[in-house]
Amino acid sequence: MPDRSKFFHWIQFRTPETPARTDGGTEAEHHSVISHDAKTAQLWPGCAEFIANQSLFFLASANWDGQCQCNFQSGVPGFVLVEGDKYLYFPDYRKNGRPPIIGNFIENPYVGLLFVDFNTRISVKVNGKVTILEQPGELKRFTKHAAYRNAARVIQVEIEHVASNCLELPCDPAGS
Repeated sequence: MPDRSKFFHWIQFRTPETPARTDGGTEAEHHSVISHDAKTAQLWPGCAEFIANQSLFFLASANWDGQCQCNFQSGVPGFVLVEGDKYLYFPDYRKNGRPPIIGNFIENPYVGLLFVDFNTRISVKVNGKVTILEQPGELKRFTKHAAYRNAARVIQVEIEHVASNCLELPCDPAGS
């Protein structure tokens, strides 16, 4: 199990025993939001490891008409690559059955990614701007990663917003 102590340091847990806000801030501001500013948005310590250990994430996009798509992308843990604290990458394959998503990326490059660890009830939301990498020279550096070897393209996400909303998920979806 990876060490998540740095990650947990940045998450603000709110329990029923937590006193009410007295600093004038809103609960939404207090609830684990890390960055609202696209120029300074970045992953915090431990977050890259959290993302790299996930085997799936949910991907939301929309075209210019506002028609939304929500899908999931899955692979072996580590299939999402993190570069520094500002970029994420994931592979895309020709036969994935999701051509509307690529069309959305072309029309409207803004996306939302939701990484969820259902065992710990921690989730991280990343909003950002997509760049589609599909030229052989752009893809070459990814071929050392097994999950990328058969990719038709690689999706780069420049991070513009990061938040953790770890307390929003039920531990047991069945409610038992």
